[in-house]
Amino acid sequence: MTKSPPDAATRALNKRTPRSEGSYARATGRIPAGVSRQTLAYPPYPVFAERGAGQYLWDVDGNRYLDLVNNYTSLIHGHAHGPTVEATIAELRRGGALGAPCASEREFADLLTERFPVMERLRFALSGTEAVAFAARAARAFTGRRRLLKFEGGFHGSSDEVQQSIGAEPLSPGTFGLGVPNSAGLLPVPTLVAGYNDRAGVRRAFAEHGSEIAAVVVEPFLGNAGLITAEPGFLAFLAEQAHRHGALLIVDEIQSMRLDTGGAQRLHGVVPDLVALGKIMGGGMPLAAFGGREEIMRAFDGFAPAIAQTGTFTAFNVGLAAGLATMRHFGAEEVRALDRAGARVRDGIAKVFAGYGLPVTVNGTGSMFNISLVEGPVRDYRTWRAADARTWNRVRTGLLARGVHINARGTGCLSTPMTDTDLDDFLTALHLAVGDATKNPEPTP
Repeated sequence: MTKSPPDAATRALNKRTPRSEGSYARATGRIPAGVSRQTLAYPPYPVFAERGAGQYLWDVDGNRYLDLVNNYTSLIHGHAHGPTVEATIAELRRGGALGAPCASEREFADLLTERFPVMERLRFALSGTEAVAFAARAARAFTGRRRLLKFEGGFHGSSDEVQQSIGAEPLSPGTFGLGVPNSAGLLPVPTLVAGYNDRAGVRRAFAEHGSEIAAVVVEPFLGNAGLITAEPGFLAFLAEQAHRHGALLIVDEIQSMRLDTGGAQRLHGVVPDLVALGKIMGGGMPLAAFGGREEIMRAFDGFAPAIAQTGTFTAFNVGLAAGLATMRHFGAEEVRALDRAGARVRDGIAKVFAGYGLPVTVNGTGSMFNISLVEGPVRDYRTWRAADARTWNRVRTGLLARGVHINARGTGCLSTPMTDTDLDDFLTALHLAVGDATKNPEPTP
C-alpha cells in the first residue's frame, strides 16, 4: 500500500521543524515511541523543546510557540517564573534532596489546609498517580471495603485500580460496569465504572454493590476527555450517594485546582472526604498531595502506621520551595484575570469554527478550554468520543506550523503571563489553520 502524501499543514510543519523531526527519528531508535510520556507521542512527530520563558516555548529549530500546553496544565505561571526560579536555585544551593524533614513541609501543608479546609491532615507525594493511589488506599483502610467507583474517560493516574475504562467503548446510559483495563499487564481489579453526569448509572451501581464500594473517585471535569464538566449538583449527589452507603468521596483536583484558590470543590460547593492535588502546586517540580478528614488520615500516623508511605524524593526540599513560591503568587487576583481571559478565548474559538460552518463544542471553565469537533452539548463520554479527530489533527498540525503549542486532544490552558495580544495571535492562527484544514482535506488512503 502506498503512503498518502502529507497534507499542507504537515508539509509546513516539516519545513519549519527539521531538527525536531530528526531528533524524534533518533529517539525512536532507543526509546519506545521516541518518548517516555505517551501523551507526547503524537503524529507526525512532537516538536522537541529547547527552552521556555513565560508564556512561550522554543524548539530545537529556534521556533517560538505560544504554549497552551504548559506541561499539561502544571505551569500556572508559565515557564521560568521568576520567584519560582529564585526559590529553587536558593534551595539547591542549600543542598539538593536533603533526606530529612524540612520546616517548609509544614509550611506548605498549612497553606494547603487554609485553601482546602477538608484537608485536616495531609501527606505529600511525587505525582498525581501516587496521590490518588494513597487516597484510595486510605479509603479502603477506613471502610474495610475493596471496590472503587470511577467514571468512564476519567484519568486518575497509572495505578492498576484506576487505569480502567479510559478509552473503552462507552456504556449505555443508566448503566455501570466493571472497569475495562486501559493497558496490557494490569492486574484484575474490582473497580466499577459509570457514566459521567449519569445519576441513574451511579444509583444502580450503589444499589447492586453499595456495601462493597469504599469510595467514589471523581474529577470536577474530565481532564482527559474533552473537559466535560460536572453538571450543577452532580458532585453533591455523589457525596450523598457515597455517604448513604457508607462510602467516601475522593475528589481528584490535580488539574482543577487551577480554577480557584480553593479548587473546583469550592466552586461546586461540595465537601469531599479526601482530596488529591498536584500539577500547579509543584511549580514545575514533581510534587503532589493528598489528604482529608483527620480520622481517615490517622492511618498514616505513628512509627508503625497502618499505611506506610515512603519514597526517596517524597516532599524533597527543592520541590517544596518551588511549589511554595508558585502558590504564593496564585491568588484571587490571578484567578479573576485567568477567568476573564479564558472566557474570551472560548468565545473566540466558537466564533472561528462557526465562521467555517464546522460543528464544534468548546468546553472548559476558568483558564482551560477544549475544542471538540462535534455538535454539543458534550456532557458525557459517549458524545465526546464521536468528535471528528481527523479534522482536529489537521487543525492542530496547522497550529503547530503557525507557532501555537496545543494538546493533541484539543485541550489548552492559559498562564498568568499571557496577554490579550497572545490570545489574539492564537485566534488568528486558529482561523488560518481551520481554513487550511477545510480547504485541504486529508488525502484518502
